Amino acid sequence: MGFMLLMALTPLVALAQPQPLDRIVAVVNKDAIMQSQLEDRVTQVSQQMASRNVPVPDEDDLRRQVLDRMIVEQIQLQMADRANVSIDDTQLNAAVREIAENNDMSLDEFADSLEQDGMSLAAVREQVRREMLLRQVQQSQVASRVNVTDREVDRYLEQQGESSDTAYHLAHILVSLPESPTPEQVEQAQTEARDLYRQLQDGADFEQLAAADSDGEQALSGGDLGWRRGDQLPTIFADVVPQLADGEVSEPVRSPSGFHLVKRIETRGGQSEQQTVVTENQVRHILIGTNPNRNDEQAEALAEDIRQRIAGGESFAELAQQYSDDDGSALDGGELGWVRPGQMVPAFEDAVSDMDVGELSQPVRSRFGYHVIELEDRRQKDVTRDAQREQVRQTLFQRKVNDELEAWTQEIRSGAYIDNRLEDGQQ
Repeated sequence: MGFMLLMALTPLVALAQPQPLDRIVAVVNKDAIMQSQLEDRVTQVSQQMASRNVPVPDEDDLRRQVLDRMIVEQIQLQMADRANVSIDDTQLNAAVREIAENNDMSLDEFADSLEQDGMSLAAVREQVRREMLLRQVQQSQVASRVNVTDREVDRYLEQQGESSDTAYHLAHILVSLPESPTPEQVEQAQTEARDLYRQLQDGADFEQLAAADSDGEQALSGGDLGWRRGDQLPTIFADVVPQLADGEVSEPVRSPSGFHLVKRIETRGGQSEQQTVVTENQVRHILIGTNPNRNDEQAEALAEDIRQRIAGGESFAELAQQYSDDDGSALDGGELGWVRPGQMVPAFEDAVSDMDVGELSQPVRSRFGYHVIELEDRRQKDVTRDAQREQVRQTLFQRKVNDELEAWTQEIRSGAYIDNRLEDGQQ
C-alpha cells in the first residue's frame, strides 16, 4: 500500500489562488494521515472489492470506512514502534516469496504481473511489511490475554454436538459500542442495528450495507467471515447460526463490542474425524556443544571420537553421563524417550528419519552443537485423541482471540487522541 507522494491538482477555484497539493484528513496521536494516502487506499480497496464482486458503497461511505481502518492501523503501528517491533528483510522476503508461490509464480513473474496491474513490487513489499507488523502487535497484545484450560477442552468435548461436522459460510454487520458505553449509547446503537435489520428485510443488499455501515474488520469485504465449522463459530454466534436458514439474517445480537447482524449464506456437511497415526522414535543422544574452550572443529572431532568409542563397544550411557552437554538427558544416559515429529530440531529429526533401528549416527550438526544419536526403536502411534484435543484447544483459543480482538480495538481507539477531520468536515 505504497503511499503517493503527490496527488493530482484539484480544480482551481480562482486562478490567482494556488491550492494545496495535500491536506491532513486525520490526526492520530502525533501522526497525520494525509488526503493523498487516503485516496491511494480508497483506490486500492475499490479495486479489491470489484475483483471480489463486492458492491462498492457510496464514495463518501467508502472513504469514511477506509479512513476509520487507517486510523486503527496507525494506532497499532505506533504501538509496534514503541515496543520496537520490526520485520527484518529475511522475514519480509520469505512472506513475499510465499505470496508469489501461492499464485504459481516466481518472484520475477510476480513483479512483472504487479507492474502490468499498475503496482510495484516495492509497494507490495511495504504493504506486506505493514500487515505483518499489525499481526505481530495483535498477537502480542491480544493472544497474550487468552488462555485455554484443560477443563475447557474437556467440557467442550463433552458438549460437542453434531454441529461440529457442519460448516457455515457467514457474513456479519457490526454496529460498535465504545468501551463502557452509557445507556444512551447502547440505545442508539441498538436503534441503528434494528434499522439496518429492517432495511435487509426490505431487500437491501447485505454486502453493500456491510461495506457502507458495518464497523467490523470485514466490512470492506462485504462483511464476509468465510467458512466456519460449527465448533469454530465465535461464541456469540454459536447459538444463533445453527437456528438460521441459508440466506437468513439474524436479528441484532448483543456482545460487549456492539450489536451484530449475522447472515448464514450457505451450509455444507463437515468431514468426519479421521484417525491420526504418527511415527514415534525412541532415541538417545550425546550432545557436544561449543564453548569458550572448544571451537566448532574441536566439538565435531570430539563427537566423532565418542561415536567411534561407542561403535568399539564402550557404554553409550556412561559416555553420555561423562560428555553430554544436554543436562536434561545426560544423567539418564542420553535417553530422550519416545519422540514425535515436530518435537526435535529439523537436523536431528531428518537424521533420525533416515536411520534404521539399532543404528548409530555420524555426528549431526544442529544449532546446539553435534549430536551422536542412537535409534533404539520405532513404532506407529495412534494419536487421534491427542490430535482431537489439540484441535479443540486451537479452536477455543482462536474463538477467544476473535472475541477479544474487537474489544481490544475499541479499547486502544478510546485511549488514543483522534482528530478525524473528514468526519468533522474540516478542510
